[in-house]
Amino acid sequence: MMKKMGLSFIVLVMLLAFASSASAANRVETGTYTHGGGNLFVYYSAYDSHVSGYLNITIYRVTSSGDVFITSYSEEGGRPGHDMHQGTLNLGNQPAGTYKFVASNPDSWMGPSVSFHN
Repeated sequence: MMKKMGLSFIVLVMLLAFASSASAANRVETGTYTHGGGNLFVYYSAYDSHVSGYLNITIYRVTSSGDVFITSYSEEGGRPGHDMHQGTLNLGNQPAGTYKFVASNPDSWMGPSVSFHN
């Protein structure tokens, strides 16, 4: 009887530990940009504070009938020696209009910082 209770307690502790780590909070940033047409670039940066997780960026074109998916990007963080994440996404030649980004990463990271440029 004691062995069953001990095993049940261990399983319960493991499940609670997994549930708390699996539900880590993410920070979400959004922004828009009015583009005049032509080549469009997205610059991004984030610092992972040595915490495992992902930087996720999704780009949409805003239209009267809803947002149209353009592309998405994901980069893993938390590995030793690779804590600063920055780069440029080349979206190519895009028509004039309004573009939107949605970026997320773990709360314990610094950032994300995302901006559009011609």
